Amino acid sequence: MTVLRDGRVDTDRQQDLPPPPTDEHEWTIRPVERPDIAAIKALFHKLHAFNTSLDPGFALSEEWETHFDAAMVEALQGRESLCLIARERLSGQPCGFILAAIHRDSPMWRHRDWVEVQALYVERRWRGHRLAAGLLTQACVWADRAGQRVVQLYVTASNERAIRFYQREGFRQTQAIMRKTLT
Repeated sequence: MTVLRDGRVDTDRQQDLPPPPTDEHEWTIRPVERPDIAAIKALFHKLHAFNTSLDPGFALSEEWETHFDAAMVEALQGRESLCLIARERLSGQPCGFILAAIHRDSPMWRHRDWVEVQALYVERRWRGHRLAAGLLTQACVWADRAGQRVVQLYVTASNERAIRFYQREGFRQTQAIMRKTLT
């Protein structure tokens, strides 16, 4: 995978993404590359530590890293999944990422495939600066170019800030997950 001067991705396995913003932003967004995986893994762990603080049901399994590594292999291939990393322009430090993939449900359902945002995380100091919106916008462009007309995600019910953000970005609640813990 090669990133061209104008920010587009040149690869026969992944459609071109729009060039990252080059105006006032203090970060760059680009597709993940092998050297980025450790940084993405650290950000993913932070995301799920936060999610677990909201709902213990989101705790990562003992084998989470094996599954994460497999998801990164898929993202590097760029066929049906996408992982973008945001890095600070000056320091090069990672400041956020998004992981999305085409989801295919059972053939029992008429509307059975969509792009699912599997993870979106922005470091605390970059929240409120439209970085998450930039990551989400690029994932939606990728979904559209992949022929997918629906993008969906899961958000913890008590994560009110995230819910407000997704609503501002055009997402609407379509179902609720009900859980009963048996004792």
